[in-house]
Amino acid sequence: MLRAILSSKRYWLTVIYVGLGFVIIFSVIEHLMQHGGIAFDSFVKEKNNNGQWVRYVVSRVVGGLLYGMIMGYYFELKKRKSNR
Repeated sequence: MLRAILSSKRYWLTVIYVGLGFVIIFSVIEHLMQHGGIAFDSFVKEKNNNGQWVRYVVSRVVGGLLYGMIMGYYFELKKRKSNR
């Protein structure tokens, strides 16, 4: 079952969409909590100090990919079980 799900194109599309949605929502909520509103200039200044932007981008990509893979697997497994 795992191999069939991981090899399907629909699973990977779900991973991309769910992961991207997670990254956007999580980043907006984190930005609002840290800066108390929309403060794009202070955000850019903070992330450019000491090369923190690389860490920020890598953490978002890895987090989004992991979340997308977990939720995508759950959705595909649920759909396959309901089709039986």
